[in-house]
Amino acid sequence: MSRLREHRMATPTPETSVPDGAEPVATCPYCDRPFRRERLRDLHVGDVHEEWTDADREAYEVAVEAESEDLFQYHLKVAGALGATYAVLFLLAVVGFSL
Repeated sequence: MSRLREHRMATPTPETSVPDGAEPVATCPYCDRPFRRERLRDLHVGDVHEEWTDADREAYEVAVEAESEDLFQYHLKVAGALGATYAVLFLLAVVGFSL
């Protein structure tokens, strides 16, 4: 197993850490790692474990597609915010230099 995969399995991230006293929404069927969301478990299984079932593969593909859509929406929001900031700064410069 690669060092990166070992690190991913050994180091919980805030998105996957389940608070003390809370029930995990999903658990990895291979390593029993708890997850806050099923999509995170599906991504974990696809990225870390090599022995997949057909159901695991399908769930992984659905999770990757959903993550891709979320990332695209995030990029649109960032581009819109940067465009709005640029437009406001441009208008302020035009007004400031015309006085």
